[in-house]
Amino acid sequence: MISGSEQETHNIAKQLAVSLQIPAHILLHGELGAGKTLFAKGLADGFGVKDADEVSSPTFTLINQYSGRVKVYHIDLYRIETGALDSLGLEEIFDDPNAAVIVEWAEHLGSFETPGAIQVFISYVDDHSRKIDIC
Repeated sequence: MISGSEQETHNIAKQLAVSLQIPAHILLHGELGAGKTLFAKGLADGFGVKDADEVSSPTFTLINQYSGRVKVYHIDLYRIETGALDSLGLEEIFDDPNAAVIVEWAEHLGSFETPGAIQVFISYVDDHSRKIDIC
């Protein structure tokens, strides 16, 4: 699908989150600035995070946790070398049966197993539009 605005991208993500059963794992892929964090905000909104506008990319903290209708983990692997995940405790996070897990830069997961995860690929169409593939 094509999103023509930030609001439309947010709404696509929110609708996706509303439709998912918990536990939910959403892996975000895309170039720098493509809209992964904006998509994560929409997901958080759909998962009931009260102030989804406060959701920000945890580039330096790596993992943020939010409360909504479910627990939401927001993970940013931008600064992690592919596969270098040992100290993050991802197994426990992904095993939480009452949580939604959102991962930006999911390609850095390497061989880490995420069975059943939703893959979201965001790419530039132009300065204002994005192509969003959800599989």
